[in-house]
Amino acid sequence: MTRRELLALTGTGSFAAERLNRAPISRDPLRVKLPEAEPVKLANGLAVLAMEDNRLPIATALFQFEGAGTIYSPKPGVAELTADMLVEGAAGRSGKQIADEAARLGASIASLASGAAETVTVEGSGLTSHFAEWFALESSVVLHPAFPADEFSIVRQRKTVEARVRLTRPANVAAETAQRTLYASHPAGTTTPSPEALAALNPETLAAWHRERYTPGKTVVSCIGRLKPAAFISQVEKLLGSWKAADVNATLPPPPQPQTTRHVIIVDRPGAAQTELVIGNIIFDRRDPDLFPFAVANALFGGGVSSRLYRILRDEKGYVFAVTSEWGSTRFPGFFRVRAGTRTDATVDTVQIVLDQLQRLCDEPIPAAELDAGKRAVVGNFAMNLERPATILNQSYLRYRYGFSLDYWERYPVRMMAVSPAEAQTVAQKYMDPKRVLIVAVGDAAKIRAGLEKFGS
Repeated sequence: MTRRELLALTGTGSFAAERLNRAPISRDPLRVKLPEAEPVKLANGLAVLAMEDNRLPIATALFQFEGAGTIYSPKPGVAELTADMLVEGAAGRSGKQIADEAARLGASIASLASGAAETVTVEGSGLTSHFAEWFALESSVVLHPAFPADEFSIVRQRKTVEARVRLTRPANVAAETAQRTLYASHPAGTTTPSPEALAALNPETLAAWHRERYTPGKTVVSCIGRLKPAAFISQVEKLLGSWKAADVNATLPPPPQPQTTRHVIIVDRPGAAQTELVIGNIIFDRRDPDLFPFAVANALFGGGVSSRLYRILRDEKGYVFAVTSEWGSTRFPGFFRVRAGTRTDATVDTVQIVLDQLQRLCDEPIPAAELDAGKRAVVGNFAMNLERPATILNQSYLRYRYGFSLDYWERYPVRMMAVSPAEAQTVAQKYMDPKRVLIVAVGDAAKIRAGLEKFGS
């Protein structure tokens, strides 16, 4: 057979099916051995996690500040702007000088307080050949931020523009409306500070928040890279060992409660050719063992291009370009939500299909072959992410933060592969009952309201 004939044959369905049937598939569960970071506590209460990874001549060092995140913020925007301002001037350097010095050392330094989060993160990453220098620069950003008024005005203006731009995008409006409704009075319901909230802030408010919430006893410093753990711990001790500040014990607000009945919110966009949909509910916190069967059920429901929703709504019906079912949780209950943009005339059918597929998860055990594919998708994604040192670093932090066993991540693939049809069906009934979801639709109300009224009040 010539090469041309072979290439032609590979394009046929019979050849593809033959190769698929012959493809070697291991039925053994994935077994991994991740670097272990034994927590070290300094005298001032600061926790240190260090792991060696020699694959690349770089290192990543994270500061994570417990209790400084957005859900504890006394006013909307305080936590976000405080985090943003850390790199805009510190220890006698301007924001530009900090960025230039980091670049000269082959590194970058960034800070972030994401919406609905408990923590603030400062990340430094760069060449290990200059680690001592750029980690000292990163530490100065944490310890001695200046909150200069001119930079504050620029950052606040940028955040104000971002907030206004977000409100022009229907998908963001749908997601934020769902978040506010699901979380009600819980502070996680506010994901983006409004322009009015930002206008009420000043540098002194941010500096006070930094003094109160950025303290050694509530800080975890972690590192992974081509660096001996002992060397990193020594550097932390040298730069941060004398850091003194009284800790504030931030307490979580009462957990949000899930929807108990189904109802619909319509945000009117007259003349819109498309409806942005969000359908979901509150689920569990990160420590709940329901995470394992839920991850598998969600993967085959709407977690990827081979999922039920994607196959039906995009491949078969052509109603959407993309659809996804996403979820997340921390120390307080998180949420799951289906997100899709669909044609206005297909809005009602799209919602009906999502609800029907949720009901199917609740009513029918998942067929063995489909369940196996879902489990392998979750484990495969887990395995691919292990190629990123930042993922391993975050896993080490989560293991410490939530008190997981040292072998938690080693057992993670095995536990996922052990999920049974009964477990998957049980978590679907607990968290994905279509009779209890919130439906948010951003679109032309005149054309979609009558059809959506049948789904709930």
